[in-house]
Amino acid sequence: MARVDIEVNGRPYQLNCEDGQEQRLRDLAAYLDGRIQQVTGGVRSGTEAQMLVVTALVLADELHDAKAGRGAVTPTLAPSVDEAEVAAAVERIAARIEEVAARLEHA
Repeated sequence: MARVDIEVNGRPYQLNCEDGQEQRLRDLAAYLDGRIQQVTGGVRSGTEAQMLVVTALVLADELHDAKAGRGAVTPTLAPSVDEAEVAAAVERIAARIEEVAARLEHA
């Protein structure tokens, strides 16, 4: 199990991943960070958890449309990206966001 340092929305995170998947995780984190900036316009509105949830919902909506064959989704990741991998990544991110939001509510 490898440990990877990433940064999303200006905050550092240490995540575990399978050996050999470190760069993939960094690439996904960079993609997510870029999408957060696109979705929010680079402006902090609401809590960080809310910004991440909105971005995850936008990504989930795009993925749903792509699976349904609607709309022209322009891939910004490498062409070898597997939709199932992206969906799993979005689900992991959503779960993490829910954990953070729950901790914030109890703080």
